[in-house]
Amino acid sequence: MEYQYEYSDRIALPWVIKHLGQFLYPDLSKKQHRIKKNMCGVVASQDKKPVGLILATFGSTPEEARVHSFRVDPLHQNRGVGKQLLTTLQENLREAGCKVVDGSFRQHWKAAPAMRKILDHNGWSSPEEELIIVKGEAKNVLKLFMDDRLELPEGFHFKPFTGLSHSDTAYIRKRKAEEDWYPDVLDPFTFGETINPITSLALMHGETVVGWVISHQIAKGLNEFTSLFIDSEVRSYKLAHLLMRETIHRQHDHGIPNFLITAQRSNSLMSRFLIRHADETGVFFTKTYRSYKQLAAD
Repeated sequence: MEYQYEYSDRIALPWVIKHLGQFLYPDLSKKQHRIKKNMCGVVASQDKKPVGLILATFGSTPEEARVHSFRVDPLHQNRGVGKQLLTTLQENLREAGCKVVDGSFRQHWKAAPAMRKILDHNGWSSPEEELIIVKGEAKNVLKLFMDDRLELPEGFHFKPFTGLSHSDTAYIRKRKAEEDWYPDVLDPFTFGETINPITSLALMHGETVVGWVISHQIAKGLNEFTSLFIDSEVRSYKLAHLLMRETIHRQHDHGIPNFLITAQRSNSLMSRFLIRHADETGVFFTKTYRSYKQLAAD
């Protein structure tokens, strides 16, 4: 029996979670607060029964899109369903004016080899390492931050990031606008409405913001760290260590057992530190790989 493929650009994530949750891969339920816009995607079905789903969102403009979830029922795999799902999505994105679509997958996924094969067959770029992800228990990594001999240099102190004044946040935005102070991926204001006030800290030198660590409690008992930045003029391993020590202790003291760190390969100081001690702390780590496809000429 043949498969049918239906595209829509008015897909609400809560509806998918409720009705097609088994086809979400990875599970997007923890990212509901981040994906608020309607999604676009393709449902594959056979005899009116869903057998596969691919979901994407447009970026800041309709000229770019990103795939967030992609799964085919195991009973219908290796029959060309995945390839056709992706092809149908690409065709509809192109018709909507999209010029480039991208997506990522994690190194440890069982489906990673199949993902590479489908992307290659659809003419996507060779996957490149994008993020390092570390997950563990706060109580198990506390031992790495027990050296009381390490103290903040004179003139430095921590301050809750959500407690910064309007002039403090204006200062951060102004320096970013004038001198591109920090990489875009370390923007402390991204998903600002979900910042964890307990474990998101500003590093102050006197009355001036010189760094921060930002996290979001994305599920009960799980705190995700998304940004660790220190001004290049004062940057040192010691300050990064102390900033991470302070936030991990606060997380543990407030009863949040698990943490997740997502970091760009080029800015993964603390991730690499925790990975070096994985054997003694039991942290899990993996990498994500990004691939893209040009849908139309510039």
